[in-house]
Amino acid sequence: MTRGTRLRSLGVVLILLTTLAVSVQPASAESTLSKTRRKLHAARARLTASRRSDAELLSVIGQLGGQLNSTRAQLARAETALDRITAQIAGEQRKLDRLAVDRQKRAALVGRRARTLYILGPGMGADALLGSDSMDEFVQRSSSLSYALRFDRTVMDDLARIADESRKATQALTQQRIAAAGVRRGIAEQASVLAEILSTKQIAEQSLSSNIAQFQDEVRALEQDQARILELIRSRQSYGNGRVSRRGFIWPVHGPITSPYGPRWGGFHTGIDIGCPEGRTIVAAKAGTVIAAEWGGGYGNMVIIDHGNGVSTLYAHNSRLYVSDGDRVRQGQRISACGETGHATGTHLHFEVRINGEHTNPRPFLP
Repeated sequence: MTRGTRLRSLGVVLILLTTLAVSVQPASAESTLSKTRRKLHAARARLTASRRSDAELLSVIGQLGGQLNSTRAQLARAETALDRITAQIAGEQRKLDRLAVDRQKRAALVGRRARTLYILGPGMGADALLGSDSMDEFVQRSSSLSYALRFDRTVMDDLARIADESRKATQALTQQRIAAAGVRRGIAEQASVLAEILSTKQIAEQSLSSNIAQFQDEVRALEQDQARILELIRSRQSYGNGRVSRRGFIWPVHGPITSPYGPRWGGFHTGIDIGCPEGRTIVAAKAGTVIAAEWGGGYGNMVIIDHGNGVSTLYAHNSRLYVSDGDRVRQGQRISACGETGHATGTHLHFEVRINGEHTNPRPFLP
């Protein structure tokens, strides 16, 4: 490989390495890391704002998992780039060391030749002619002199070449060290983001684990009261044998569904949990007659409203009750306040729809 080819190859390598360094550092990388940090802050806010649903927690965990994989990949690329730059730095340093040795050898030759020429003096060409016994001897001496002068020029040219290569190698070494410093800064920043992602993901996973444990405790407690609730409704409500309409209901309180209806984490949830702050007003989802406004064991303070045709709604864990057995209520009327009485995990409304006492999914009944 010629010197020019080597220098061009080095230039290409430097461009590639600098590109890799920039990809984990300045503007574009800072933008990527800033976006990641913003997403992390948003995820933390979602986790700490209030009780989150399983779906939300799983969404956050999935999002963080994606960010984790992406950041790890960026970190791996940065570390690979740093390894390449480090290898290039070592190569350039070895080259500089070799050039320094060559320079010293040639400088020593120049020193010796200078001393020899000084001893011979400026007339060494004339001395060669006058000191020759014949023309053949003069030609022989002149040829030796020309060779010596050409040798001196070669040595000086070598010194100039070595100086030029040393200068270029030093410049390359400086650029590589700057690139390495940039990559190291990028790696440190990415490592910091990686730690934040892992921390936030751990919070989300702990929240999900807590949700699961609390849900299982609550479901077990509510299951113990199922037979009693079923008997209470069947003994007090009107019985329906016609087609049940899902129309005409409204939300008893506005908030996120923190726990859906159906099988979940080894248990079966007989209603939906709607997140709401302590004391927020709960209203009747539809007009009807209150057939229970009492303590419901694991259900806490509960209200059950009969809407006719075998359809009833149940509102549990209330902090206060504003109605009594036998009251006629209109749709949207205040009946209770959100709370966490009974076996509840945080303030929320446990809302059920029952047909002839049997629970069914409330969600299709709500607009």
